[in-house]
Amino acid sequence: MDSRVAEMGTLKPEQNERLFRALSDATRQRIVQLLIIEELNVSELVELLRQPQSTISRHLKVLRAASLIVDRRDGVTTFYRVRQGTTDAKELGALVLNWFRDHPLPRPLRDRLTRVLRGRKDAPGGFFERLGKRWDDLRKAAFGEVFATEAFVSLLPAEWTVADIGTGTGYLLPMLADNFARVIAVDPAATMLECARQRVNDHSAANVEFHQGDLSRLPITDQACGLAIALLVLHHVARPAEALAELRRVVRPGGRLLLVEQQSHENQKFYETMQDHWWGFDANDLAGQVRAAGFGAVRHHPLGSASNSAKSLEAPSLFVITGERTKD
Repeated sequence: MDSRVAEMGTLKPEQNERLFRALSDATRQRIVQLLIIEELNVSELVELLRQPQSTISRHLKVLRAASLIVDRRDGVTTFYRVRQGTTDAKELGALVLNWFRDHPLPRPLRDRLTRVLRGRKDAPGGFFERLGKRWDDLRKAAFGEVFATEAFVSLLPAEWTVADIGTGTGYLLPMLADNFARVIAVDPAATMLECARQRVNDHSAANVEFHQGDLSRLPITDQACGLAIALLVLHHVARPAEALAELRRVVRPGGRLLLVEQQSHENQKFYETMQDHWWGFDANDLAGQVRAAGFGAVRHHPLGSASNSAKSLEAPSLFVITGERTKD
């Protein structure tokens, strides 16, 4: 071990004694070397070191008492790894672990570790089996919740102009700006538009334009859009049929319409909180209005949402309607 051991200052004498005692055994030294490389469970250590499970468990207990390793539960299995964060040059434990990192495993043991890890991946109870229900949480933590939506958006023509009607604070705008040539954001509230502008500026998007206006008279030229989106907007409009005609006006022939709306409901608190004009819509009735406005290939289906226990405000169910503008 190098001369920095003389700088061990941060550990108390009894901690140093426990550390030296823990590492005085050759098997425990091998366990530390293995756990530096990979998180392992008892069964895997038994196979690697070819010692009884009771012996391995006893050695792990000593190493844990010396604060050299930590463990975590994964279902019914406990995994062990070397303690992280031992980077203080004056801590003896850090120096010891660094010394082990600098000394590779013997070739036979390294080969056995490779086989054990390969077997872990190939076994029916391997990585994905062990993760089980934790997989969704792990994927969400790593990639967020909207990556699949963004992937589906990429199926649409990138050269389209897309209108986000009732954009609000511009939640959709960064994704739309990344996937389409031109984005038109419309909202009646100046404060909302200001928030949307800030969101787009933070995203450094240069292909979004902003207009103050509403569905009664959209500030968009005829047939300018390949896609018009109105998410949770129509229930704020006094005359939905006229608003749908206005949406048809700005969509070019063959262009698409995407509506998301609330199912009909009787939730007085929600209705008053959101200052809605309509108590939602019957999906079949609204789909009929979309057809009457001049859209074909109209489809609708309910949208899944978080359970009421996961929401801070009890809200009605949602549905989506899509359609394609027919030729005049």
